[in-house]
Amino acid sequence: MTCCSSAFKIELRWPEQIATSNWLQPRSYLIFNCILAIVFVAFQLLNLYDAIPVLGGYYFIYLTVWALVLQTITMVTLFICTLWAYVKLTDGPDGPSQGQAPLFVRCTVALWYLIQPTSLIVVILYWPARAFMTDPPPVGLSGLFAHLLNWLCLLISLFASRIPWSCKNFVWGLVFILTYLGHTAIHYFAQLGTPLGCERYIDQECPIYDAFDWNKPIITTIFTGAALVICAVIAGFYTVLFRCRDCCMATPMEVETKDGPKSMETIETVV
Repeated sequence: MTCCSSAFKIELRWPEQIATSNWLQPRSYLIFNCILAIVFVAFQLLNLYDAIPVLGGYYFIYLTVWALVLQTITMVTLFICTLWAYVKLTDGPDGPSQGQAPLFVRCTVALWYLIQPTSLIVVILYWPARAFMTDPPPVGLSGLFAHLLNWLCLLISLFASRIPWSCKNFVWGLVFILTYLGHTAIHYFAQLGTPLGCERYIDQECPIYDAFDWNKPIITTIFTGAALVICAVIAGFYTVLFRCRDCCMATPMEVETKDGPKSMETIETVV
């Protein structure tokens, strides 16, 4: 039980690891996160506008949609956390809020750990599958963002941030993937079907994705195992990315506090 709870534990120094960046001054980093939040909200609304008239309520059965909605929520809450941390940081390093991050912040960081690797998983699953389609639908701007550009935005967020990472943090992404795989099984047994139907089955038996077709449980189990292996590889890949980020950290910058400019090294020593 202790080992399990440790895997889900969020450890970070509050507020400096939320309010500061490797490359940007705190105020610039706050603006950066604000812009990212606006971009994600705008493309989420555009995606809804494009897809809801065609898919209706079926819009919410797809992995891409699950990922995009969580990414949008996370980037908005991350901006709120960054603003909160910026105010705390500029008030001085000795304030009462120093120490363990508030629950809202820890939940946001958990979501951030979730969306980082899963955004790449969506890219890896979508584009090869599209290459095998005989008549793939055109990819609009909202679709391109949901299947590629969002990952690039999150990659920039990763390198700009100072949020810590260890391989165990991938557990949040793993929970998301396992939950979605469970959703595909529930979708099949409930015989919900898909909005556009399919050639192989009656509408109620159509799988969300051909790779996870529970009409063929053995093949689907193999694909599920392969997906989990891909997840493990991506966890290692992101661990390498975070280590590269930490190795390339810029010289500690100064932060304007109520007691005047102080370097991040001084603030972290106090904390």
